[in-house]
Amino acid sequence: MRRAILSVCLVIMLGLSLQPVTARAAREDDILALMNNARAQQGLGAVSLDSTLTTVAQTRAAECSARFSHIRPNGKAWYTVSSSTNAENLAHAVNDAQQQPENVVLAWLLSPTHKANVMRQNCTSVGIAYYKGANGETYIVCEFN
Repeated sequence: MRRAILSVCLVIMLGLSLQPVTARAAREDDILALMNNARAQQGLGAVSLDSTLTTVAQTRAAECSARFSHIRPNGKAWYTVSSSTNAENLAHAVNDAQQQPENVVLAWLLSPTHKANVMRQNCTSVGIAYYKGANGETYIVCEFN
């Protein structure tokens, strides 16, 4: 009986832990909207979310929790993760304010190399992912085609 109650509690807890996914998707959508706003101000077309690039971004965000770098934990360059990606922006947030979409995009726009990726004229799609590491810090990745 006790095991059955513990199992039910575990299922309920797991179900509750899945709820933030909706909030996470909203942050990714907000990053996309903010990047598209910045692109529009420069006369550039909007980019859209791509499911393949999003999967790549999810992989890289998880990797960044082990090694925050454009060098992957296996020692290879970031672009070896997939032939679908042509550029990459990373962000590392240690608190709630730093992981807010407006602060992530602002940081990228203040960095010449990251801004160049956001403003690439031939870019049409991106993948964006948030990943909360075991250390409680958040890693944000944008992969560009």
